Amino acid sequence: MHELTKARKHETTTARTLVAVFLFLATCSDPPANSSEPPAEMGSNTPSSPALDAKGVLEGQVLFEGSTIPRSTRVENTTDPQDCGTIQSLGNIIISSRNQGIKNVIVALNDVPLPQDYSPQPVSFTLDNRDCQFQPHVAVITTESSIEAVNSDPIFHSVHWYGFSNLNQALGPHQSKVVQTVKRPGYVIVKCDVHGWMQAFLRVDNHPFHSVSAEDGTFRIENIPAGSYVLEVWHEYFGKQELTVNIKDDALSRVTVYYRDQSP
Repeated sequence: MHELTKARKHETTTARTLVAVFLFLATCSDPPANSSEPPAEMGSNTPSSPALDAKGVLEGQVLFEGSTIPRSTRVENTTDPQDCGTIQSLGNIIISSRNQGIKNVIVALNDVPLPQDYSPQPVSFTLDNRDCQFQPHVAVITTESSIEAVNSDPIFHSVHWYGFSNLNQALGPHQSKVVQTVKRPGYVIVKCDVHGWMQAFLRVDNHPFHSVSAEDGTFRIENIPAGSYVLEVWHEYFGKQELTVNIKDDALSRVTVYYRDQSP
C-alpha cells in the first residue's frame, strides 16, 4: 500500500503530514476565545500535589479492523547510509500480526476533576537518537517534567522541537543535553533536520490520565475519579477519535477502539 519513495518526494509528504498534524494540535491546545495570547504557563513553584485517592481503572485496546494490514511508509536514504542504511521507515504504522493491535496510539481522558492545587508528579524524560530513529516514537508526560535529548549514534543528529516549544538542538555523536522543562500542556512534534524520516510525537498534560498503546494495542489508566468522560484517541496515521467512557469507583472499566484504513 505504501510504496517506496524517493527522498525528495518523502520531504513533500512529510511537510503535508506536519501541516495536518499541526491543524489537529491547534484544536487541542487553542488559547481562550478572543485572545491572541497562549495559555498561561504553570509556575515553577507549584505546591506539592495532593494525593489522588480515586480507585477507578480504565483498560483498553486499540485494534485495526480490516483484511489487509497497512505498513509503515518507507523511504530511500542517501544521508549517512553507512550508519542509517539505504532504506528507512517513518514508523508511522505498527500493527501486530498476532491480534492487529495498533502501537503508539495516544489515549487521554478529558476534564477529569482534580484536587485543588493539584500538580502531577514530574518525570525525567529521555528522547534518544538511536539507530537513526527517535526512541520512543510516541510518549506522554506531565507538566514540570524535564526532557533530555540523547544521541546514541556515532553520527550527528538534530532535535528540532515544533509546537508550543520551538527549539533546535544539535547533538554530536554520543552527546546528551538537557533541553528544557515543560511548563504547560500541549503537543510537540520532534524532527531531525539531518535525517528527514526521523520524527516523534509527545503529548504533555497537567494530569496523569493518559497513556500510549503497547505492541498489542493495550493501554491502562489508573486512579480515575468516578464519572463519565470523553476519551480522546489519536494516532499519527489513522487520526483522531473521541468516545465516552464511564468510570466507577474501585472498579475496572474496559473499552475497545477500532481504526479502519482510509486509503482508497
